[in-house]
Amino acid sequence: MRVDSVSNRKIATYRYGYPYNRNLTTSVDNVKLISFSGKNMWQIMSFTPENKGLGLPETSQGGEGDVGFELIASLRKHEKVEGKSVDARSIMPYWNYNNPKGGFKFLWHPNIKRNELPDTIPANRFIEGERGEELQDVARRLKLKIEDLDYVIQSKPNGSGADAQSKYCIVEPTSAKGSVRRPSSSKLGEIVEIPYQLMKISADNPTYNKIKGQPHYFLYTPDLASSARPYSYGPQGYVPFEAEIINSDGQRALADALVNGKMNTQEFGHFNPANVIMHDRPASSFVNHIANLSSAGHKGANGFIMDKYDHNTGRNYQGITDNPFKFFSVVATESDATELKNNRSFDVLERAFEHGINSPQLTETERMIANSVMEPFLSPFKDGAGTYNITKIPIAGVARNPLNARETTVSHQFDKEMASLDTPNAAPFLTGDYASIPRHPNLNGVTPANMRFDDNTAEFGRGNNGFSKHKMEFTTFKYNGNNIVEVIEAREKNAKWLTNLIWKTSKKGQKALDKLFFNDAQLAEGQTVWGALSPLKKGEILIFGFGRPDEQKGFPITARGYLNYLQRADIPKEEKLKVKLLTGAGKWDENNSDYKDLRACWEEVQRLDGGIYKNNWMNIDGFTPDRFSACSTHGVFTSRREMCGITPIQSKIAGVPYAATGTGGPVDYTNKLNGWLTPEPVELAPEKYGLSWENSASEIDSARVNRQAKFLADIFHDMIDEYTNRYQDYVARCKKNIEEKVDWHENSEYNHGKSANQRLLTDIFETDKGWDARNKEPLKRLTGKLGEYRADIEELSSYTKSKPVKFALIVCAGLITGILGFYAYITHKKSTQKQTDSQTITVDMPQTTNLLERKKINIAA
Repeated sequence: MRVDSVSNRKIATYRYGYPYNRNLTTSVDNVKLISFSGKNMWQIMSFTPENKGLGLPETSQGGEGDVGFELIASLRKHEKVEGKSVDARSIMPYWNYNNPKGGFKFLWHPNIKRNELPDTIPANRFIEGERGEELQDVARRLKLKIEDLDYVIQSKPNGSGADAQSKYCIVEPTSAKGSVRRPSSSKLGEIVEIPYQLMKISADNPTYNKIKGQPHYFLYTPDLASSARPYSYGPQGYVPFEAEIINSDGQRALADALVNGKMNTQEFGHFNPANVIMHDRPASSFVNHIANLSSAGHKGANGFIMDKYDHNTGRNYQGITDNPFKFFSVVATESDATELKNNRSFDVLERAFEHGINSPQLTETERMIANSVMEPFLSPFKDGAGTYNITKIPIAGVARNPLNARETTVSHQFDKEMASLDTPNAAPFLTGDYASIPRHPNLNGVTPANMRFDDNTAEFGRGNNGFSKHKMEFTTFKYNGNNIVEVIEAREKNAKWLTNLIWKTSKKGQKALDKLFFNDAQLAEGQTVWGALSPLKKGEILIFGFGRPDEQKGFPITARGYLNYLQRADIPKEEKLKVKLLTGAGKWDENNSDYKDLRACWEEVQRLDGGIYKNNWMNIDGFTPDRFSACSTHGVFTSRREMCGITPIQSKIAGVPYAATGTGGPVDYTNKLNGWLTPEPVELAPEKYGLSWENSASEIDSARVNRQAKFLADIFHDMIDEYTNRYQDYVARCKKNIEEKVDWHENSEYNHGKSANQRLLTDIFETDKGWDARNKEPLKRLTGKLGEYRADIEELSSYTKSKPVKFALIVCAGLITGILGFYAYITHKKSTQKQTDSQTITVDMPQTTNLLERKKINIAA
C-alpha cells in the first residue's frame, strides 16, 4: 500500500473504474489519499455454478460440485502466496426453487432465531418477492416482523404438499451492487439494463452447509434468480440459447463488480483479486467482458489472469446457436448496439432479426447484406460446424490475450484428446481451435475426508429414504497405514449388509424397494430401481459403477461389457455367478438412446441362461450415492470421454480397485498396480473401426461401444480371477489405491510433479512472479468489426450459382473474417469428404482468428 499526502489538488472521483473530472478544486492539506499499487496476488475469485459445500442437491449434481467446493477450501487451508494465506472465494449464480418472478426469496421463521433453525423448513415458509422488493418491503407488504424474515436460497422440497420440507441457504445482502447494460435480445439496436447484487452466505445456516460464514457469495440478477437450479438450463444442455444470454449477464455483472472495486472495501476485507477461475460454460463470457472493459480504457480491468476451467467439452455442453443476433447479445457492448443501429442497412438487419438471417423470407441480396454486417463481428466465435459457440469465447480470449487468459483442462490425457484428430469427439468441431492455443492441464484432486467413510451418520442418497433408518448399520473404517485387511473386511461387511437389505426389501415389492433408495420427492419424479441383488456370498464380488445420466458417462459400455462377459462360452457359469453388478445414475430420460440400450441389456441379462443371473445386476434409475463405493469390492467407470473423473478417485479413497476406459483422467492416475484400463480411448476416428464419417452417428457409436465392451468383459474375468485365485494381488491393489495421495495439495504423483494447487498458483496464475510481472496493458477485444455490405458483391456473385463460391467471394472481399471454424471443419472431414467441383482460394487470416497465418481453404462446391 502506498500513502500520498496531497495539498491543493483536484480530487478524482471514480466512476466505472476510471476517474472523471467533477470540476471540484479544494484544499486538502490534512487529507491523505490512499491508493493501492495493484491487485492482490494471494486473492482468487472462483465462479462456479455448483458448490457441494452448500449441502443442497442442486449444487452437487456432478463432479463440478466437488471441484467448486474442494479446490477453494484446499487453497484456503494449505497454500500461501507472498507469505499470506491464499484468500480464495467462490461466487455462484443466485437461483431459487419456484421463483419465476425473479425477485429475492425470503424465509419466514416466526419466533425462531435464525441460528436455531432446523435443517429443513416447510415449503410454505418460503416467500417469493417481487422484482425490486427488499426484505423490509416484503415485511411491510405482508405485515410481518422484519426480524422474522431472511433472504434465502430454497432447494426443491422433498414432496408436493405445503408441509414438504426444503433445504435452504440463508444469505445476506451486501453493498456490492449496480447494473450493467447490453444489447437487447428482443429488439435489435436497443439496450437493456440488468441490475445485480452480491449476496453473502450467512454464518447462520444448517449443519450441512460447510461454507457458512466464510466469504462466499451468490450473484443475483433477476433472470438468474428465476431459475430453479444453478444452471439456467438442463443438465443435457438441450435448451434455448436465451440461457446463455442470462449467464452472460451474470458474467458482465461479475466483471463490473471486480473491475470497479466493489469488493475492495472494508466490508469485504479489501478483496481485490488478481486471479479469476471461470468454471465451465456459464462462465465462458467473463474473459470477453473483461477484454471489452480493458480495451475501452477501464484500467481496473488490466492485470487479471483469467483461467477458464473446462469440465466438459462435449457437443451438448458447448452452447451453440446459428442465430448471430442472439450471440451478439452475449458478446457485444452498448456501443456495438449503437453502431449496429446506425448501420445504413439497419432496415435489412431488422428483417433478418425478425425472420432469421438466412430465412427464405429475405431476398438473396438481403441475406448477403445481413451476413456481411454480422459475420465479421462474430467470426472469432464460429466453430467447425459453422455455429456460434459459447465455448469458443475463452479460446478466442487466449488467442487474443495469451498473457492474461488461460485455458485449463482437468487432466493431461484429455488435454491431448481435445486437440487430436484421432479423438474428434473429445471436443467436436473445436479440435483445431484447442490445438492452436496454449493450454494448461491440471489434474483435479479430491478431498478424502469429504467421503466420510468413518462416519455412519452420513446419508445414503438425498436423505429421508429407507437407508436413513439403516445408516447406523454401516461399518465405518479409516486407514491408518497398517490396517488394509481391516478396511477390506469392513467393505465386505458393508457389501453383505447392502445386498441383504436390498434382498429383504425386495420381498416386500417394488414400492418398498424404491422407498429404500428414494425420498417422496424423488419418487414423485419417477425415480426407481430395476431388479434386485441377492445376498453376497463368500467368494463373490460386487462391482459398483455410477455417474450422471449422460451419454458422456458411457453406461452402455458397462452394460454390454457385463452382458458380453456373461455370454462368453469360454468362462464357466460358476465363475460368472460370482460377479454381481450395481449401476446407477440420476433419473434418465426414457427416450434417451443410452437409457434404451442400458434397459435392453439389463432385460437380456434377466433372461439369459434361463434367468440364473437375474439377481446379479441391479440398476438405480435415480440419484445414486457415492457411499456405495464403501460397499463394493470393485468399481467400473466406462466414460465415452472423461475430462478427469471424480468417481474413480472416490473408489481409490475407499481402497477399491476399479476398471475404467482409456480416456482422460483415468489414464493419468490408473496403472497396473491399482486398477484396469481398456487399451485405447473410446471415441476414436471411425476409420479405426473400418467405418467412415459417411456412416451414421449410431453406427459409429455402436462400433466404439462394442469394442470397449469386449475389453471390459476381459477385465471382469480378471477381477474375479484375481479375487479368487490371487487374493494377495487384490489386497495389494486395495492398498495401493488407498495410500495414493489424491488431495488437491498432495496429488503431484499423478499431476506431472506438482499438486493441483501449486500448478494453479504457479503455472497458471504465476503468483510466484508477483504483480509487477503481470501484463497490465489494455486487452484486445475478442470480437471483430461490424461489417458493411459492398455493392460489388452482388455483381460478383451473379457469375456463379454455387453458394460456397459466393461465400468465398465475400471472404475475398474482406467482409467475412471467420473462416477458422470452416477450416477446422474441412480438416476434420478431409479424410472422407469428396473433393469434387472444388475451387481453391487464398485468403489472409485476420488477427481475430487464432491461426495468425495464411491458410489455403479448400471450399467444396
